[in-house]
Amino acid sequence: MVYLVGAGPGDSALITLKGLKKIKNADVIVYDKLVNPTLLNYAKEDCLFIYAGKIAGNHHMEQDKINEILVKYGGTQNVVRLKGGDPFVFGRGGEEAACLDENNISYEIIPGISSCYSVAEYCGIPVTHRDAANSFHVITGHEKGDNEHVNYSSLASLNGTLVFLMGLSSAENIAKRLMDSGKSPFTPAAVISDGTTQKQRHITGTLKSLPNMAKHMSSPAVIIIGNAVNLQKTWFEPSGIRILTTGSRVINSQIKAISEDFDVTEISLIKTVAINYDIFEKTDLKQFTHIIFTSSNGVNIFFEYMKKSKFDSRIFRDTKFAVVGQQTARSLEEKGIYADIIPQKHSGQYLAKELCAQCSESDNLLLVRAENAARNIPNLLKQSNISFTDISIYRTETDFAKKELLNLCIDNVDYVVFSSGSAAKAFNEMAENECGAKFISIGKETTKEAEKHGIKIYKTACYPSAEGIIECVRSEIK
Repeated sequence: MVYLVGAGPGDSALITLKGLKKIKNADVIVYDKLVNPTLLNYAKEDCLFIYAGKIAGNHHMEQDKINEILVKYGGTQNVVRLKGGDPFVFGRGGEEAACLDENNISYEIIPGISSCYSVAEYCGIPVTHRDAANSFHVITGHEKGDNEHVNYSSLASLNGTLVFLMGLSSAENIAKRLMDSGKSPFTPAAVISDGTTQKQRHITGTLKSLPNMAKHMSSPAVIIIGNAVNLQKTWFEPSGIRILTTGSRVINSQIKAISEDFDVTEISLIKTVAINYDIFEKTDLKQFTHIIFTSSNGVNIFFEYMKKSKFDSRIFRDTKFAVVGQQTARSLEEKGIYADIIPQKHSGQYLAKELCAQCSESDNLLLVRAENAARNIPNLLKQSNISFTDISIYRTETDFAKKELLNLCIDNVDYVVFSSGSAAKAFNEMAENECGAKFISIGKETTKEAEKHGIKIYKTACYPSAEGIIECVRSEIK
């Protein structure tokens, strides 16, 4: 089954609920350049990503090849063809649907919010208005091949709003053809770049000045021509700050949730792989006086194992829980358990010291963490003669499926955030393009790990959390 899904105009929050549901269930996602990368963060960890983006004059993948991929996977898997805006508004969705139909592949079309009106709205321009325009007309600024079929004579006679998509490079021709066809050179005009995102910029003028206006703007852009432009009112004031978060999906979403005034792109460069599925068959959980978690991943996987093994949480009646920091504590709270021990500083070493201070030789601790994790906690527990069992229930791996996506983004951001050493390692392994962004680290241990991989950290958060990271950025722009 293939789902032709409109991803919306740029802001990841402007996708439909139905479109988001299909992304979450997809086995394969074929995505375009104008799709907000954050949307791919909702996909399953084993989802196959295929980049089919097109840039003016540089087709990464020809349409015939895209059609071939949809047919190849669509017969046996859930495929999402994720397209910027709406799939049927200059998105070649019609061509793809026809190809699927010819090959007897079932498909569903899920409309998206189109940039043909939403970008103007985010700029405060109503494409229709009783006093200025009783209609609006959407025209492609980039026609197929060298053949021009746009009837500029008819367009010039219209009193409605003219909206040109993908027309930045054709702005001079558009202006000339309309004026040659009788459109007043003083007709109001606007060019809007990166609409609905925190990078949005706009410039207004007249049809005569449109070619010069276009020279100062960048793609993707929408051109608006008509009296409705004069009604422009500013309500959306983008910060222009662009942040790329690279850690786990949990921390990425936390960062985005508290920084809506920034353009946050979420790309999780790491993936968590659960291991030791038979751990509960080998371990008597009732024997432990304390259970220690060093990450949210550990909490989530541990309780997922419990669920699959049909263990009842009431066995923890007298058990105490320790966590490395507030983020892990919140994950534990979601399971209905409040941590008894949280160190003042987010650090494995500080957690170990706290455990040594509160535990005795009669206690028996269960340490739940990642494979090949740092040895500071077990080393300190050994030195204090505290009995413990150290189990690895997951490992963190670089998600090489995100390599192309990462390199599409890194030359267009102001800050790159590392919330773990493994995310910094993954960035170093996959980044091919030169990145002029400033690197922000969640804590001292992450900073040390990043610098091991040749990444110079610009700032380290004062306290290791999503809030601490964003505070670093805000302190820069005050």
